[in-house]
Amino acid sequence: MAAEVRRMADEAAVRLGLEVVEVVFHRSGRFAQLRIDLDRPGTPGVGLDDCQRFSEELDPALEAHPELDFPYTLEVSSPGLARPIRTADDVRRNLGRRVAVEISGKVAGQSSFRGPLRGLRHGALVVEDDDAGEVLLPQDRITSAHQEIDPPRPPGRRERPRDTVTADSGKSQHQQEIEPGTGRVEDAPGPGERTRR
Repeated sequence: MAAEVRRMADEAAVRLGLEVVEVVFHRSGRFAQLRIDLDRPGTPGVGLDDCQRFSEELDPALEAHPELDFPYTLEVSSPGLARPIRTADDVRRNLGRRVAVEISGKVAGQSSFRGPLRGLRHGALVVEDDDAGEVLLPQDRITSAHQEIDPPRPPGRRERPRDTVTADSGKSQHQQEIEPGTGRVEDAPGPGERTRR
C-alpha cells in the first residue's frame, strides 16, 4: 500500500509543480496518520496554499483507494528547516536558500558556514558564506547541513511563520501534527482547519 500511496502523491505533486520529499504512514490501533512532506526547488519553497492545493488534489485518489477504508489523518507540510541536506536531490531542492553547514576541520579558517547554497561540485557543497565568500565544503567532512533556522532579517521585518496544513481525510477521528525536526506531536485543530506557526 505504501508504494501505491507514494505513486498517487508523486502524480498529484507533479501536476502542481511540487515534489514529494517523504511519505510516512503510521497506524496504531484505530488511529492512522499519513504524513506527506512537499517541497519546490529553490526559493521560497512550499507555503500553506501549496499544501492545501496538494491535499485537495490528492484527496479524491486516496478516498477511492480500496485499502484505505479506515479512519486516518492526512498531514501535508514542508520538510521543515531542520531537515538534513544529504543527497543530490536535497541540494537541488535547496539551491538559493540560506543554509547552515558544520564541518570537521577547517576550510577558509572556519568550521561553521552560513549563506546561500550554490550547488554541488566535485563532491563538495558550494556555499556563498557570509564571511568567507564562496567555499567548497567536502561532503565527507560535513557533520551537519540544513536550511538556516534563524536567517538574518532586514530591520523592521517580521519573521514568517512555518506553514503547515492538517486536512481531514473524510475518515479522520483525531487530528495531530508533528513539527518537522522536533518529533514533537501536538493536538491540532479540528478537521479541515489550517494551522499557522
